[in-house]
Amino acid sequence: MSILFNLNLKNKNLKLINLLKDIYGLGFKRSKTICSGLGFDSNIRIGELKQEHFDKINSLISLKYKYIIDTDLRKQIYDNIQLSKNLKTYKGIRHLYKLPVNGQNTHNNAKTRRWL
Repeated sequence: MSILFNLNLKNKNLKLINLLKDIYGLGFKRSKTICSGLGFDSNIRIGELKQEHFDKINSLISLKYKYIIDTDLRKQIYDNIQLSKNLKTYKGIRHLYKLPVNGQNTHNNAKTRRWL
């Protein structure tokens, strides 16, 4: 059983591009870029790959493209929100009071976001 960024690869019939999309921070376009960078077809199945290929994928993501993914990306987003809270920006105050941040309506909608 191979491991790619803490994902267990039990389903051997899954396409590589769909597996890469499951990693937090990688979408369809970045997954397709990674597949083409390795010279793989985007429809290749996981069962057809060997451990060396997974090592190449890991190194390609972290070294060549330098994508920030998974826990590092989550930490960066959290730190950015905390910084905006500490600076008392408009968005930071909205985060602090658990209100919608990006200009959404609060009268009819956003009842799950509000805590009043």
